[in-house]
Amino acid sequence: MSPRCNRCKREIPGADVNVANDVAFCRPCNQVWKLSGLASDLIPDASLDLSHPPEGTWHASTGLGTVVGASHRSIPTAVGTLFFALFWNGILSVFLVVNIASTLNHFGLQSPGWLPTPRFQGGTPWGMTLFLWFFLTPFIAVGALLIAGVASAIAGRTELLVRPSEGVVFSGIGSLGRRQRFNPALVKDVRLEERRWRDSDGDARRKSEVVLTLQDGKELRFGTALPPERRRFMAAAARQILLR
Repeated sequence: MSPRCNRCKREIPGADVNVANDVAFCRPCNQVWKLSGLASDLIPDASLDLSHPPEGTWHASTGLGTVVGASHRSIPTAVGTLFFALFWNGILSVFLVVNIASTLNHFGLQSPGWLPTPRFQGGTPWGMTLFLWFFLTPFIAVGALLIAGVASAIAGRTELLVRPSEGVVFSGIGSLGRRQRFNPALVKDVRLEERRWRDSDGDARRKSEVVLTLQDGKELRFGTALPPERRRFMAAAARQILLR
């Protein structure tokens, strides 16, 4: 089957498709698309009824702008991430307790009574204590990200706010999170994109996200934390609002 243009829905003939470079050119629209982004399962649903958003999503339009959003809430994701977070941080806490006690000892401070303090004859040298803090830092960062992942799977959200002169993509919890700002007039494409790769162990990985492409070539990516149905809603809603 020939790919179809995301804008005019016409079939793009084979002569205007370059598989090697992953591009397809729609002559009526004078628009170049990523061939991989024209796969049927990655094309946002143009028939979406914004007045009836699916469960876990919302849409509101006022004189100040339009907002579409979706909750990150997913009980299976929250439970799975919580289990791994407890396992990871449980092991990490053993090393943290040892190093916290050593650090307090070097400053001449007594460890709190509620902190289980292992006793080592002669103490731990300053050099080893500092080395352990540097060594543990990336593991602490991973542990914090896992805790944030649990919170996101319970109370996180992704929202797209579109005003006449400004657009904002927000992803986070409450008022804390990442904000990406852009000019709505410069958006030339909205699509779902799936990327596949293999990790260091050789296991296959995949990530699906909503991609806004601007006329200057800049891309805004979001929605990886959303369940698939809500991610598709965000892509379709963004397409309707930004490419009218």
